[in-house]
Amino acid sequence: MTFLNCIRVVSLAFSCVTLGLVAHAGGLEGGVGLWCMFCWTVSFTGTLLVLVVETLNLTEYFQSFWVNFPSTFFSNAALLCLFASIIFPKNFIVDQQNYDVHNHLVAAGIFSCLATLAYLLEAWYSWVEAKCFMATTQGRLLVCQTYVAGIIFVFISSPVSYNGQAAVKWCMAVYCICFICSVASIIKIVIWNPKELGWLTILNLCAAVMYLSAAIIWPVFKFNSHYPSEIYLPQSCQGGVGLCPWGRLVAVTVLTAFNLLLYSLNVYFLCSSASANEHYTVLVNEIQQHSSVPNTQLLGNDRRNLRSYQSLN
Repeated sequence: MTFLNCIRVVSLAFSCVTLGLVAHAGGLEGGVGLWCMFCWTVSFTGTLLVLVVETLNLTEYFQSFWVNFPSTFFSNAALLCLFASIIFPKNFIVDQQNYDVHNHLVAAGIFSCLATLAYLLEAWYSWVEAKCFMATTQGRLLVCQTYVAGIIFVFISSPVSYNGQAAVKWCMAVYCICFICSVASIIKIVIWNPKELGWLTILNLCAAVMYLSAAIIWPVFKFNSHYPSEIYLPQSCQGGVGLCPWGRLVAVTVLTAFNLLLYSLNVYFLCSSASANEHYTVLVNEIQQHSSVPNTQLLGNDRRNLRSYQSLN
């Protein structure tokens, strides 16, 4: 068994134990509880699927689809377990009065954190290997963009805070359009494994510009005194579980700026990768035109240049 599969077995065990402890404690209620269960269940099921396919050597039946799928899934699993490990203790452990249930939930929280660490280790290891696009920095950023947008949807929809001014509705349109395009990009890369990704650079550049407009418009219309709304004032926060309505607006503002940074970084890395690829092509052409060394020697030079190019990514 490879080191990567060993990590996957450990993450599978940790997510399974987390589900078992939560089920023994009586399960979780409410939207937050269902979300946590969804995160652990998807992580466990997907990890089991990957292990079964690779153990039985069934990858040849999926051809190019399997090149990017494991890396994409484990990146998402790491983010899912990380988010569940953050919101789970605050919502279910802190105010739990039953001693036995409290102990089981604490243990579940610990194993959820361990599962997160295992998935992050798997994501880091595959990033170092970088054998497919979704394992590179650009692919990781693409996954993070969709995940951050998903969290924005959670905060912006409960309570609904995108009604009213047309400018605020534009912000919601930005979140939806960019999310759909990013998800479609991931699906296209995973299924067809395209070699040319110039379209992805243009897509991220357009998304970065749209997010820039949202990062300016959203705080202006939500925190400016010229557009008051009593329910969203800081005084409306009276404690309780989770973020209050005003705190959710602040979270959306921060996440919008964060996603703008992610899209900008992805444009930078994609352009750097394209520039390195062009430089490598020109270098090989120059070697072939001006060198009188035999073909075997030229292949050796080409391989060294290719390794140099790969190190830039």
